[in-house]
Amino acid sequence: MKIFAYNDFILKKRNGSIYGDDSHILFIKATCQDHFESFKLGSRLSPESSEGFYFFSDQANHLLELPYYSSVADFLKNPGLLWKSYKLLKSHLKDFDLFWLTWPHPISFLILWMFGSNKPVVLFVRQNLEALIQVRYSGIQRAIGILFTRMVYRYASFFHPKAILVTVGEEMYQRLSPDFKASTFISDSIVPEEFAVSPRVGQNFDSVKLLFVGRLEPEKGLNILIQAVKLIAQKKNVSLSIIGEGVSREAATEQVKSLGLSNLITFEGYVPFGTTLFDAYKNHDLLMISSYSEGLPKIINEARAFALPVVSTEVGGIANELKHMETCLFVRSGDPKELAEAALRLSSDPELYSRISKNLSEEFQKNSLQYWSKAFADFVKKSIEIHTTK
Repeated sequence: MKIFAYNDFILKKRNGSIYGDDSHILFIKATCQDHFESFKLGSRLSPESSEGFYFFSDQANHLLELPYYSSVADFLKNPGLLWKSYKLLKSHLKDFDLFWLTWPHPISFLILWMFGSNKPVVLFVRQNLEALIQVRYSGIQRAIGILFTRMVYRYASFFHPKAILVTVGEEMYQRLSPDFKASTFISDSIVPEEFAVSPRVGQNFDSVKLLFVGRLEPEKGLNILIQAVKLIAQKKNVSLSIIGEGVSREAATEQVKSLGLSNLITFEGYVPFGTTLFDAYKNHDLLMISSYSEGLPKIINEARAFALPVVSTEVGGIANELKHMETCLFVRSGDPKELAEAALRLSSDPELYSRISKNLSEEFQKNSLQYWSKAFADFVKKSIEIHTTK
């Protein structure tokens, strides 16, 4: 079976090799290589020659280069980009058996419109886009973004109910699955099973090392986490390592300085998936998630692989994936006091800490890259088989 995958990456190319900066490309690569006859990825390519963090392929036939645009808003403002995309897709995709589309997106919409009536299509939903738009944008941009999202969801459910719906996490599955005949939810884990470590032994920590991993965006609630560190520091020695980059870094840096926390909080920048990131998980005591909105972030499976207890806001896919007092401590979003109290509790209750670490470690057995890559491919193939035999 020949599969075409579309994702809104900005890929990079150097000396004939193709790279990506979004680690999700590792899940796409493993799934396509291990479970399908041949594959091609459609995406934009940066006009500048450079290496990215994640090697994808050195074979030209694995990439369909689509017109470059700096943002979705830029794409929608330029009808010529849509026409160029249409011509490229029409000439290159007719021989593929299956389309795997990150949904929703204008180009995914175009591919569904072009091929969805005649060939199998997977609509792959990674997060609650409406919730993200609510947090990240305001005014007319928010209104247009939400309107477009609702429109394409409605189009797919009305005109293509036989499309295969796969969501990352249970939140969007519960919302969208009634409109599609074949649907499931998965975790797009990128952690290979061989990287798992043994459960940790809890203790009453004299000093607790906190870890944040993620994009530094408004929806991540980093300002709330920084306030929580100040509260924790009043009762226990604490440090916070912030791994990631994004638009909120400048404001977060200023907040740290204004609160006098520069000696407790460090900004490590972006650390790609690999040995350095693995060491960060191993060398910290708690993973802190302070988000207002989430899908099912990859850091959940990274915490499982490294048996790292979690304190998290109860939002999005995380709310369905983890269990309070069993695999995490849940808190309300926007409440630094609750975040601080949860971190203090886990760092002073050895039995609870050990139990959560052990449970996370056990859950990783069914949350590795190999497990979910196969689960995705098996479900898609089975759904196609059922549809074609009816």
